Amino acid sequence: MPVIKMRDYQDEALAAMANGRKLGKKRQLVVLPTGAGKTIVAAEDIRRTVQATGKGAIFMAHRDELIKQPADKMPLVWDDVKIGRVKAKDNQLGQPVTVASVQTIKGEKRLQQLVDAQEYSMLYIDEAHHATADSYKRIVAALVKANPDIVIVGLTATPVRADGTRMSEVFADITYQKSVLELIEDGYLSDLELKQVSLDVSIDGIKKSAGDLKPSEVRRIVTKPNIMNTMVDAWKTEAKGRRTIAFAVDVDHANQLAQCFNSQGVKAAVIHGELKKEEREKRLKLFMKGKLQVLTNCFVLTEGYDDIALDDAPPLSCIMLARPTLSQGLYIQQIGRGTRIAPDKDNCLILDFSYNSKRHHIIQLPHLFGLKQLPKMGKKKPDEEAEAKEKHIPSILAAVREFKHIDLRQPPPRAGFRWAKSKFGFTLSIGQRYGFMLIRPTEKNKELFDVIHYDPPEEEAPDAAHEEEFKLFHSDEPLPKKTRKKRRPRSEEYREHKLTSKPLDHEWAFGLAEDACREIHEARSQGRTMGKTKVIDKDADWLALPPTEAQLRALSRRGKKPKSRGEATNMITAMVIERIVQDRVPATIKQKRWLKWKGIDFDWHNITTGEAKKIISEHMTNNRKQGAGAGHGH
Repeated sequence: MPVIKMRDYQDEALAAMANGRKLGKKRQLVVLPTGAGKTIVAAEDIRRTVQATGKGAIFMAHRDELIKQPADKMPLVWDDVKIGRVKAKDNQLGQPVTVASVQTIKGEKRLQQLVDAQEYSMLYIDEAHHATADSYKRIVAALVKANPDIVIVGLTATPVRADGTRMSEVFADITYQKSVLELIEDGYLSDLELKQVSLDVSIDGIKKSAGDLKPSEVRRIVTKPNIMNTMVDAWKTEAKGRRTIAFAVDVDHANQLAQCFNSQGVKAAVIHGELKKEEREKRLKLFMKGKLQVLTNCFVLTEGYDDIALDDAPPLSCIMLARPTLSQGLYIQQIGRGTRIAPDKDNCLILDFSYNSKRHHIIQLPHLFGLKQLPKMGKKKPDEEAEAKEKHIPSILAAVREFKHIDLRQPPPRAGFRWAKSKFGFTLSIGQRYGFMLIRPTEKNKELFDVIHYDPPEEEAPDAAHEEEFKLFHSDEPLPKKTRKKRRPRSEEYREHKLTSKPLDHEWAFGLAEDACREIHEARSQGRTMGKTKVIDKDADWLALPPTEAQLRALSRRGKKPKSRGEATNMITAMVIERIVQDRVPATIKQKRWLKWKGIDFDWHNITTGEAKKIISEHMTNNRKQGAGAGHGH
């Protein structure tokens, strides 16, 4: 049995890939930030595919060290999996899952042995932004030639390359993508705090190489003693003992920066690709145990080592960007090292540095989140803001929300269902058997929301007409007698389930509500192939159709003239939910006086409007029947 449960976005990624393959898309790219569990998604996809096809699968990483992670993660979703390792001297071929390094299989002999070992149904390429390299393309070509139906999936935190090489050379398109901000909002990644320190140095004279600043010329500037001392002083002032990874330009810069830290009493070590494997692992273990405060590195920690924050030491909570870069991909990889959530970790501090430059537009944190400039977080005067040498964003999530001015009067852009407005909040008709969802602002704070499900009474024996109910309701064809005669639940019969233990903000409330809708459809689909939540998607085809005659009759009595079937459905949904909610408020004084006048017993303090309405209606109906019976007798 698997020991790990897929997160909602991981299930979405798996579904997107499966749907794409049904349409013949065999070269897929999945973009997920560091810490989002890309390897878990791959492991589950591989398990499903291998078990379905009976053919092998390959998970390929570009360094020998990085194939350990998929080998360790695979048993979390497939407990009895057999894994073969192909790296250096290891050549364990013919297993259901093979983890292999590009370093090893790019050689002609080892590649041919891999191809000849068995048939393959799937190839996963980790850190797929490397896949446009000749070595990767040669491996892919050999596997495709031997296995024409093979599915190729790339995993990456960034689909962009600094050198401008197009990922489309290997992958057809991005099959699924989730941003850092979305996962921070959903609580899966840590919020980011930015502290930007100005360095009094120009980088205008630096040339570009392969789309980024030329490393040797950057090193010449950032290894100046005054620059390194400023960086270390900034860390001592701002990081306050946070466990830190510092990204350097190259090996020489990483060594000098570590020495600068140690000379100022901060325990630091350097890690880079030229170190022996045993020494790298030794320093990593010291860092992970909290015996080193800072680890300076050059490229080694931009990829892989996903377990670096999963230990008992103080959490990794600071990323120091000691090198300027023009590469968005590299910047994303660097900050991604610090976004993993951990106990006692409030956020991750991004300690960044700005340089004097009119020629180069270096990447900085606000750029990644659509902020053209740093928003003013505080009450500084304009002249003070312009002269400030240091800039601070305590929370990137709060800054983005402030900058984008979220409109609480509308569903968030990422909402996927056709929410309707009502006087009580946002509501959604999930279906006759599923009830309604309501996202309602709280009385105390209109920026926080409760999520409530109004569930219809259970049915003893759902009839076959349910299968086509939605289609029939939204067509002009007459309904079958069984469906036409079926009584819809009265407002007071709906069961109220509050899905939130405490109020949520705007986007979280919609995320929870839509997740609940998917789970309800999944649980109650009873094996029917109704496309699950397709009928409530905001882009469903039927929404643009003309209103039905039944809809027009129902709405004309209220003076409403919908232009489309979707608009009419939303109007009816709002009316129904308003009646359901209104009938749950305390009965009016007028209702109570009428009941008392008629001598009807009721709970004065707890009776609701709906209950009172039902009693009054039944009483008047009985009186009419009695009057009709008396008249007939005469």
